[in-house]
Amino acid sequence: MKRIATVVSIVATSVLLSAGAVLAAETGMVNEGKDACLLVAVNCADNVDSLQQRIERLNKEIAKGNAVYTEDELRKLNMKLEETLKQLDELTSV
Repeated sequence: MKRIATVVSIVATSVLLSAGAVLAAETGMVNEGKDACLLVAVNCADNVDSLQQRIERLNKEIAKGNAVYTEDELRKLNMKLEETLKQLDELTSV
């Protein structure tokens, strides 16, 4: 019984890791220097930033420009930057 449980857990882990790799490949996030967490909220489970840190990360990614990101992706990053700046402004203006 222990052996079956071990085999099932190994197979389940393999499937999950494979699915993650396939998802990353489909979204074009494999080794391209893109921050998938900022762009499409993938691989963000342990990534908690303050608003200032998020602004810094967004600015750094936007600075990479067309060498790494498409125009649509840069537009999304800029929109997220504007939203974050607005949140910061709302919190500091109280």
